[in-house]
Amino acid sequence: MDGRDRRVWRAAPGTLAVVVVFMVVAAVPVPLLAYLIWADDRGWVTPALLAALSVVALAYAWRFGLHPRLRAEPDGVTVVNPFSVHRFAWDDLRVIAPGENGLVLATVEHRAEAWCVQKSNRSARKGRLTRADRVTAELFTLLEEHDPPLEDEETGLRIRRARPDESRVLTRLERAASEEALRHVFPPDRYPYPVAEVTRRWRRLLRDPQLRVVLLEKEGEPVGFVAFDETTVRHLGVVPDHTRRGYGTALLEFATTEVFDGGAVRAGLWVLEGNEAARAFYRAEGWTETSDRRPCEFPPAPVELRMERRNPAAPRRGR
Repeated sequence: MDGRDRRVWRAAPGTLAVVVVFMVVAAVPVPLLAYLIWADDRGWVTPALLAALSVVALAYAWRFGLHPRLRAEPDGVTVVNPFSVHRFAWDDLRVIAPGENGLVLATVEHRAEAWCVQKSNRSARKGRLTRADRVTAELFTLLEEHDPPLEDEETGLRIRRARPDESRVLTRLERAASEEALRHVFPPDRYPYPVAEVTRRWRRLLRDPQLRVVLLEKEGEPVGFVAFDETTVRHLGVVPDHTRRGYGTALLEFATTEVFDGGAVRAGLWVLEGNEAARAFYRAEGWTETSDRRPCEFPPAPVELRMERRNPAAPRRGR
C-alpha cells in the first residue's frame, strides 16, 4: 500500500446525515431564534444562553460525529477518537475485530476502539454482517500485504492468520480433528461434542492479543489449525482426511519456532493422558512429558499432562 492507497473511514453514512442535520439546526434556527428574542425585547440573557447552546452543540457534533475516524496508511493504522489518538504499526497488530463500542485494534501491550465503526450486540448475536465486518475484512487484507501468509505454490499449502469471524470454522476443524480420535475418552452418547462452548472459546481467543491463531489451508480449504501464546502451544489439530501428511508437524514447528523466537527457554503444551496417539506424536517431535497434571475443562474432566520442549538456542546452565 502506498500513499495513494491511504484509506479513511468515518462514521456510517446514516450517522453522518443525522449529525449534519443536527449541526444545521444548531447553526441556523437556534441563532435565528436568539436574534428574534433579542430584537423583540432587547434582553440579552436568553439570547446569550441560546447562542452558547448553539456553539456547544456544534462543537459536540463535530467532536463526536465528524472528528472520529480510522485511517490506514503504509506504516500502520491510526484511530482518532474524540479525545484520543492511537497509532498501531502493521507489524505489531494482533487483533482487528468488530465491537459494540467500536472496531477493536490491539497489540500485545495496547488496545483501542475506533468509535466511528461499531457493530451492535444485536447484530453480533444474530450473526449479521455489517459495515464493521466489511471494514475489518479490508483491514485484514491490508494487514496481509504487510505480513503475507506463508504459501507453497507447489503443494497448494498456505499458513495464515485466522480472522475474527472464523470461530465456527475453527470449531468445525477442532471437532473433526478430535471427535473420532477421542471417542474412548469422551463417549459421544454420554458426552456430545460441546459445540457452543468451543465456539465461544474460539470467539474469545480470536480477540486475545496475547494469543496467535493460525490456519493451514490446502488449495484454499482450511484443514488444520494451531493456537499459541508466548510460551505455550494451546490448541493444535488436523482434520482426519489430511493426517499423516506432515501437516501437524508443520503447524507445530511453526508455533514452536515463533515461541522460541520470542525468547522462551521452554515451550509447553497440554495433552490428554488418554490420547496415546497425540502423546506419541509429540514425543517424536522432540517433546518430553513432565509430571504436571490437571483436569480437562470438559466433562468428564479426564486428566491432561504437560509436555515441554527446550529451545535449542537457549544457553544451558552449568552443572
